[in-house]
Amino acid sequence: MKHFVICCLSVIFVYFAHFLGISILFHLSGAFYQTVGSLLMFTLFYIVLTFVMEPAEKLLIQSIQLLRFNRRITFFAAEMITIGCLWAAIYTADELLDDVLLTTSAEIMIAVSFFTIDKILYPRQRSGSLSY
Repeated sequence: MKHFVICCLSVIFVYFAHFLGISILFHLSGAFYQTVGSLLMFTLFYIVLTFVMEPAEKLLIQSIQLLRFNRRITFFAAEMITIGCLWAAIYTADELLDDVLLTTSAEIMIAVSFFTIDKILYPRQRSGSLSY
């Protein structure tokens, strides 16, 4: 029972951390949402969509690595795939809700912001190969 409670509290913390980040980025980009409930739904859709898209993102990155391009090209392509998948999740969540209005530039800004935060909080270990 104790592990279940800890797991539930962790999920709630992650959800509200994303909610806080999204609401700050919405305010900075001038995005429009009608109610806080619509912003909560946007956050839920975004989190679910990123979990759904993560296996496809990893598969795309692995397929780029199999092509044996230059190491820098492979690294750049992997980063662009990650940003593209984040943007696709934000775009899809925006399209699913009529109460949230985001411009394309705001969607890209939010995707790049989440990508940057992810890179700052979880730096990859440098080794002989790419760490994807």
